[in-house]
Amino acid sequence: MKQLNWFCKEESVLSPKSFIGNPKEVRGNKVLKIERFAKLLAVNLGEVNLLFHLKMTGQLILQGESVKREGERYIGGHPTEDMMGKMPNSHTRVIFSFSDGSKLYFNDQRRFGWVKIIDNGKLTIDNLGPEPLEKEFNWQILKKNLLKHKSQPVKVVLMDQSVVSGVGNIYSNEACFNAKIDPRTKVSNLSNLQFKRLHLGVLKSLRDGIAHGGSTRAHFRDPEGHKGYFLDYAYVYGLDKHPCKVCKTIIKKIQLGGRGTYYCSNCQK
Repeated sequence: MKQLNWFCKEESVLSPKSFIGNPKEVRGNKVLKIERFAKLLAVNLGEVNLLFHLKMTGQLILQGESVKREGERYIGGHPTEDMMGKMPNSHTRVIFSFSDGSKLYFNDQRRFGWVKIIDNGKLTIDNLGPEPLEKEFNWQILKKNLLKHKSQPVKVVLMDQSVVSGVGNIYSNEACFNAKIDPRTKVSNLSNLQFKRLHLGVLKSLRDGIAHGGSTRAHFRDPEGHKGYFLDYAYVYGLDKHPCKVCKTIIKKIQLGGRGTYYCSNCQK
């Protein structure tokens, strides 16, 4: 892959709030590897790593020689309407310049996202649960982690990144529906059969999301600029006051843990 031959030539921090660490540490380092940990993107530069968290409105825009055709750009995250305009723009917080002339822009309209430097030997992502799509993740691991919060509603605990990595509000809603579990059910009241169904429900929701390109609620685009269409296939999320796709019961919306929660009172017990 051509991008793994990039050398970081220069960096420019336009918003100090968005960058944690000494930005000069990235200069002259080669991009060796890019990984994902839950909702974090880790770029290995040899001696140091760059961690990116896009939060609600962050985006990464790659423009320059490494793009397929001149004038194109790759965009990941939560683009704004001006994502195809001139860069940098008013939302640009950090710029990385590479040896081949390419530039990577970290843009963030609301400034909740961040870029952080971590020494290579210290790249441990604290308090993150297992990756749900790894083969080692089974229903017993999910049960063990959920039971650490046994008095809480199962849907709230599913969103805890220390329990399972990368499951947010959309996919926790869908996982509970897939498992036929009322999202308000306390973890302590789940049977082994329900833990098994919930494990499969998490996997199904995530795999369906990947198959349909992710979930575009407002601003999300993939690196090719495409929207995700998973919500067109969702069973409950965002469908309050609509009939259930399975039984025609009207989907209800409540608040759990401060987040919108959707469920079918007939399918989910």
